[in-house]
Amino acid sequence: MNLRHTQTVTTHRSLYGRAFRVSVAITLLTAVAAAQTAFSQSSNDAMSLLLEQNRQLQAEIQALRGQLDEQGFEIKKLQRDSLNRYTDVDQRLSDLEIAAPQTAPPATAQRAQGGTPAVNQAPSQSSQSFQASQSSLSASNRPSLQPAVLSEQQLYQMAYDSVINSHFERSIAEFDQYLGQYPEGRFVTNAHYWKGQAYLYLERFEDARSAYDIILEQYADSSKLPDAMYGLGLAYQGMGNIQRARQMLTDIKRRFPNTGVANLADTRLLSL
Repeated sequence: MNLRHTQTVTTHRSLYGRAFRVSVAITLLTAVAAAQTAFSQSSNDAMSLLLEQNRQLQAEIQALRGQLDEQGFEIKKLQRDSLNRYTDVDQRLSDLEIAAPQTAPPATAQRAQGGTPAVNQAPSQSSQSFQASQSSLSASNRPSLQPAVLSEQQLYQMAYDSVINSHFERSIAEFDQYLGQYPEGRFVTNAHYWKGQAYLYLERFEDARSAYDIILEQYADSSKLPDAMYGLGLAYQGMGNIQRARQMLTDIKRRFPNTGVANLADTRLLSL
């Protein structure tokens, strides 16, 4: 009897020990699982935070790249304009040196004879060059210029100089003069573009839109198309049509990716 009792007690103790060990093991496993879950959640939160910070940094870098490209574009434009002006001044000086000796003798002979020049007499080529150079060098004489005196390039350059020097109203009139005299000229697309720019600076957004639209509709194969589209986007923004502005800027990114104007469009989109 005592032996059975002892065996029973031993068995109960053994079972109790096993149950205790199982209970401890379950408790440990539960604690480990909870710790793993907490660690996993913490890791997910940290990863989400890092991803969000990374996205923000990428957006800031993209915006900075757009601003850098815009400044680089302006610097290149200034360098190009300086070179064009230097070349133009050098050409004008050369024209003056060539034209002055040829035009002086007829004038002297005419004064000596007491005669006056005929009203309908066609000016010589050297006289035209001399007058054109004098006209281009003196901005105060522009209102009295006769269109036939200036060559196509000189007439366009005069209007371009005006818009670059912020004489926007005058540049618009001069571009209109150029377009009226040379409707199929070499600089027609550029003339429409810079007219749009002048209107844009004057905040005449509807007129700017009309100027840019001419390029989109009639000169879609021109190299000025992306710039005209960007200007059109700014015109729509100025008119309060934000939806059309976004559409135009997005279209620039789609059609002209990895270009300076696409970066400008991307930067502008961030501000809309």
